[in-house]
Amino acid sequence: MKNSHARALRGDVQGWSHGATRRNTEFLMSVREDRLTGAGVALTLTLRDCPPTSDDWHKLRRAWELRMRRSGMVRLHWVTEWQRRGVPHLHCALWFEDRYDIACAVDHWVAVAGAYGAGHRGQHGRIIDGAVGWFQYLSKHAARGVSHYQRSIDNVPEAWQTKTGRVWGKCGDWPVQEKLKIHLQDQFGDGGWFAYRRLVRSWRRADARSSGDAYRIRSARKMLQVADPVRARLIGFMEWIPYEIQGALLANLAMRGYQIHSI
Repeated sequence: MKNSHARALRGDVQGWSHGATRRNTEFLMSVREDRLTGAGVALTLTLRDCPPTSDDWHKLRRAWELRMRRSGMVRLHWVTEWQRRGVPHLHCALWFEDRYDIACAVDHWVAVAGAYGAGHRGQHGRIIDGAVGWFQYLSKHAARGVSHYQRSIDNVPEAWQTKTGRVWGKCGDWPVQEKLKIHLQDQFGDGGWFAYRRLVRSWRRADARSSGDAYRIRSARKMLQVADPVRARLIGFMEWIPYEIQGALLANLAMRGYQIHSI
C-alpha cells in the first residue's frame, strides 16, 4: 500500500503526533506505582509571554531541569502543551529523595523564565500522595490525545509550526514494568483474547462505578461496542490496569482452561 502523507524531517518534531501520544501513554502506564520512592509533586509551570522560538522554550526547560537536579530531584516526567492563546506551559511530575518541595521548583522556574513574565502567582503545584496521587496524574495525562485543545496544532505559535521540539520526556530512576507479550488461546484459537477483553470491560465498569465518574462509566460500557462485526473481533483496548489486577485476570483465564503463553 502506498503511504503518501507528509512526513516531518527526522529530528524536527512538529507538535503532538499519534506516535508521541502513544509512547508517552505507554511509559506512564508502565510505571510501577508501588515502587515510586521519595516525595513527589505535580506542577503546572506557566509563562505570560511566548518565547520567540521553540529553541528558546527548550533552553528554559533544560535550565530549570538542571537547577532541579542540583536541588536533589531524583526523577522527572514532563509534557509541553499550549494554551488557547498560543503560549506553552509545562506539566510535570518530579520526586525529591526525602522532602516535598513545591516552593523550590517554582522559585527556580520563576528565576529562569522571569524574562517571559513567569511569576509565582501563575504556577500551580500539589503533592503526589503515593499511588493515589500518581493515578490522578496518570489519568489526566494518559487520557489526552492529539485532538485535545492543549495539544492541538492550532494552538501552536505560528513561529513554532515547523519545529516544536520534543513534547514530552523523562529522566531519573523510574521503576517500570518491562513489556510482556502474551498469547491467549483456547481449543478454537483466540478465545482467550476475547475472554480477556470481557474481563477487562468488567473491571473497568466496576472501577468506574467506584469512582462515581459518569463519563468513565459510559466509556467502559461501550468499550467493545462496534457496528462492524469484522472490526469488532479485532478491536483492542488501551487501559491502565494495576499490575496485580492483570495477574489476577490472567490467573482467572488459566483456571478456566485457557492456554497462556508469554513470549
